[in-house]
Amino acid sequence: MFDKIFRHKTMSWISRYILRIFQHICFAAVVALVFYIYKGSTFTGTGGVVYNLQKDDIGKEYADSELFNSILFDNLRNAVELAAYQTLFETDGVYNGDKNIDVTAFINRNTVLQSDYITAVYPVSNLIKWSQNGFEYDDANFTTKESKDFLSATTVYTHLLKNNAEGGMNAFLNSQLENNAVRTNVKEVDKDGAGSHTVLIPRYKTINGENIEDIVSGWDEYNQLCANITETASTMAAGYERYDAYKDKYSFYKSNFRYYITRTINARTEVFTNVDSLKSGTNGLNLKDVFKSYGRYIYYCPYDIEYSTNTQISEDSLRQLLGNYQYAFPDQMKFYFAIDINKTANIDDFKVGKEAFNRYMPYYRQLYIISAIFAVMYVIVLVHLSIYEGRIEYADGKVGGIERIDVIPIEIVFVFSLAVLGILFGLFQFAINNYEVVKYNTMNMSLLAGGLSFVGDNAICYAIYSIIRRAKAGQLYKTSLFKFIIGLIHKLFGKMTLRQNLFVRTVLPFLTSTLLNLYLILRWGAVGIVIVIVLDVAVALYIINLNNDKFIILDALKRIAQGEIDVKVDVNKLHSSNVYFGEELNKISVSVEEAVNRSMRDEKLKADLITNVSHDIKTPLTSIINYVDLLKRENIDDPKVSEYIRILDNKSQRLRQLTDDLVEASKISSGNITLTITELNFAEFVNQILGEFYEKFESFRLVPILKCEKYDVFIQADARQLYRVIENLLNNVCKYALPDTRVYMDLFVAKTEIGVSKAVFSVKNISKNELNINADELTERFIRGDISRSTEGSGLGLSIAKSLTTAMGGEFEIILDGDLFKVNVGFETGKFSNGNPASEKMG
Repeated sequence: MFDKIFRHKTMSWISRYILRIFQHICFAAVVALVFYIYKGSTFTGTGGVVYNLQKDDIGKEYADSELFNSILFDNLRNAVELAAYQTLFETDGVYNGDKNIDVTAFINRNTVLQSDYITAVYPVSNLIKWSQNGFEYDDANFTTKESKDFLSATTVYTHLLKNNAEGGMNAFLNSQLENNAVRTNVKEVDKDGAGSHTVLIPRYKTINGENIEDIVSGWDEYNQLCANITETASTMAAGYERYDAYKDKYSFYKSNFRYYITRTINARTEVFTNVDSLKSGTNGLNLKDVFKSYGRYIYYCPYDIEYSTNTQISEDSLRQLLGNYQYAFPDQMKFYFAIDINKTANIDDFKVGKEAFNRYMPYYRQLYIISAIFAVMYVIVLVHLSIYEGRIEYADGKVGGIERIDVIPIEIVFVFSLAVLGILFGLFQFAINNYEVVKYNTMNMSLLAGGLSFVGDNAICYAIYSIIRRAKAGQLYKTSLFKFIIGLIHKLFGKMTLRQNLFVRTVLPFLTSTLLNLYLILRWGAVGIVIVIVLDVAVALYIINLNNDKFIILDALKRIAQGEIDVKVDVNKLHSSNVYFGEELNKISVSVEEAVNRSMRDEKLKADLITNVSHDIKTPLTSIINYVDLLKRENIDDPKVSEYIRILDNKSQRLRQLTDDLVEASKISSGNITLTITELNFAEFVNQILGEFYEKFESFRLVPILKCEKYDVFIQADARQLYRVIENLLNNVCKYALPDTRVYMDLFVAKTEIGVSKAVFSVKNISKNELNINADELTERFIRGDISRSTEGSGLGLSIAKSLTTAMGGEFEIILDGDLFKVNVGFETGKFSNGNPASEKMG
């Protein structure tokens, strides 16, 4: 069996069938395991909080786990909040709606309250009902008299006798002490209260039988007091809802969380607890031992600075929780918290967490390892089957390429696979939403997900393997619906070329498209709109292709304009009339290429002619030079004959220099020159050449001044050819510079616009002749600055220097400013020193 499955050339259809079933089983197993891991490691508590089991809890007991302490912290937060609400709504452990609330003190419960303030005191039940029934307002215009009649003649200020933070008590707690508040009526400065004002319609009176307007004498105070009342009432109503929910959630028989909190205010101790047996009294009991007996406990007493626990909850964490409710918890407090881990009979977060922990944590590693093994096997089988797709051997001995089902357009196959996946996902959601045996059972949910995944993987692999077979056979595009649609569109628009008139190419298609759109929309409604969108998208794609053709043609034209002579446009990629543009452009490209090649041949012939003539001249010239040299050795007394020999010597040497320059120029122009590029120290190189030219500068009465910005500047160049460039420049200076002047030479490093460093050697001198010529012409062959050719030189020096510089990848620039002659020779550099040498003067 294994030989048949893993044979090298083909695979039997039975082997493929078996492997595919195994592949789908692997996929289903991976999905089921991953789903089980996800659902098993995550659960939702009774309050809607989502908890995640941690891999760090492996090997730990539930009560020592991170999960347990995370649940504990959340329940601790809720219990602290519940205790804070109990201080507001309860007396002796029972809800008391008659407890008085000072609204201004309540609003400022977390801040400092001024000594004398304006407030109103209501029973807590009135505030809650006022918020639940809604606040009513009335907008009215008041005259000065009406304003005075509506508001009180005096403002009532409340003063707390104990308003300091004694024992941690704040102003809000002090406002609840009996006989701790003194009320004083103060006559304020009369203000003109005329105008439009918003009045809060009072639903309830204060404990002193007053309305809001009976307490204040000004509109600013009235508006502020109204705001304090509405905010306090809204907060009380919202807090009461949470209080009621927490009170039920953390009752003794619904929660395994236990708390016992004592608060001492003005020598009176209040108790807040959910342990029924402790509500009647704790005489003879050691509360710390009682709470320790539950299993996990926390004890905290701020005024004794005592903290004790066997959980992971730190004192700082608990202090931060309590800090959010400073108005309810002064320093004279004791906090006992515990979790009854011995029973956990009540169904709360601790119970649900323990079940999830025991169900999942012992098998954490095994589940991940098994799922990874199945995933690896799935990938191996998928790759193996993908390799052998298209090479399946059937019972009759035939080896299949594409199969019968592969004639179905690939888009339809893809849509079918997605539809199957959508149906399976819908079935999964339906089962979860309608069957509790699936919704609340992780195992059943995982098995259902695995079974549906088995079917879904069949649908996906059906499309994947079909794509692979078609791709191997080169039929992927040919069997696609896209090709069919493109073919129809191509046939429809293919005849719209330049050979047809403008009406056929533009107006007729537009009218046809418009009428067709109207017909489909009016005839088929929503379906027609969908068809119209598809057709319009197809037309838009065709127009985009036409415009893209223009960009292709424009790009080719730009490349030809930039000097590329072998540019060709693939007319097979063009559409409609653009095909003819492409063909004509290709003809132009061929013509340009032929013309350039012809020009290059002519240039080469000219260069070869110069080289050949120069070589032919060299042979007799050498003889002349030799014979002149022999004559110079004779003792000739006749001065005229000596002068003739001297002239012959100068002219023959000049002719030899000219022929050498011609040969060199022809080699450079024809590309027949070999460059050996190495790393050179440009600064050291320039200094060396200047040393060799010292005597020559002196003979021409010139003073060279060199300034190097850097001690070391490294460039990539050919040392021999670079020497020739610098030599030609300095020879040119000696020939044409004004005697008794200075020649300035600079070597510096500059940054280009694109951020590349460039080493530049600059030579500046004053010309002894008028520079009546353009700078560009000086680098042409046989051009000299004095035009008259009365001086020695071939007129090729600067041309050769520029050509050699360009061949080595550098830049050569001549700048003329009046009689100032300047040459810049630049090369890219990446290495240079950071020194600051002083200018150097030679001579």
